[in-house]
Amino acid sequence: MNSARKTLFWLVALLLVAGGFYFFDQRVAEKEQVLEESLKLFPFTVEAVDEFSITSEQDGLRVAVNRRDGQWWLKTPVVAQGDQARIESILSNIVLARKDRTLFDQADAAKLQELGLENPDLEMSFLVSGEETRILFGSAGPTHNVSYAMFSGDPRVYRIHSDVRAEADKGVYELRDKSLLAFDPVKLKRFEMDRRGQPRVVVEHDEGRWHLLEPGRAQASQENVLEGLFMIKDAEIEHFLGIASGEQESFDRKSYGLSSPRVRISIVDEQRKEPYILIIGDKDRVRRGYFAVTNSSEEIIVIAEDLVNYLLSVKDNWRESQA
Repeated sequence: MNSARKTLFWLVALLLVAGGFYFFDQRVAEKEQVLEESLKLFPFTVEAVDEFSITSEQDGLRVAVNRRDGQWWLKTPVVAQGDQARIESILSNIVLARKDRTLFDQADAAKLQELGLENPDLEMSFLVSGEETRILFGSAGPTHNVSYAMFSGDPRVYRIHSDVRAEADKGVYELRDKSLLAFDPVKLKRFEMDRRGQPRVVVEHDEGRWHLLEPGRAQASQENVLEGLFMIKDAEIEHFLGIASGEQESFDRKSYGLSSPRVRISIVDEQRKEPYILIIGDKDRVRRGYFAVTNSSEEIIVIAEDLVNYLLSVKDNWRESQA
């Protein structure tokens, strides 16, 4: 066999071997894909979910959430914007979860009762393209790191990780947007703060220049003012009061110290003409916070004690040091 024929022989042999490996890898990949699909708990993705709700035996329908214009909104028991990042995280941890194993293709009533699935105390319903999928969560396993679940209309019982059940066991507060004031500190135009028994604070921002107008005109400390503004922006509502949150509490502002507030803040930024208003009343000694209300809702809220203490302490530190 001459050199050219030897080269052709080995080339053909290599192609045949490579082709064999390729088809072998393809078949392995296909088998792995089939196995992966069979282990998925849900047959759809997070992006496909249009609506979901959580129901418990104790509370009934806890919360219903739907997607509108690409954003999550609570529709029961209160109409309010959802916490987008939190909801996406919760849905991902549930919808993308895997089955640990199929325990029973069909369990009798006694076994369902033993697993906490005869009268499940937690359910979650998903609406995808008009079709409802409802998962029922049972009790935890002996080691508490697994739980039991089944789908409505399907007799099979699955063992899943207990974290999946924990992610589904959420209420209104966890899913609701807890932003206090959604303004942009960098784009501030005017900040006003009135505090009971203390001088008024007014700051204006114009083309990169920060001016303290009250108490007394001076150049404002950009660093200190922005630090305070970001504290307000990044603050979260600690608690929602009233019927909307499931609590039968009075909306009489006087009883919360909101008719003669301890602190009143008005913020105007470049995003809108209407100011953001925050009114802070009496101390909530039970929750170690302060009662407050904003102009975005009539609902009374509780905000962190640390934030209010900071606002009450603002004095000359917002004035640019002359040293």
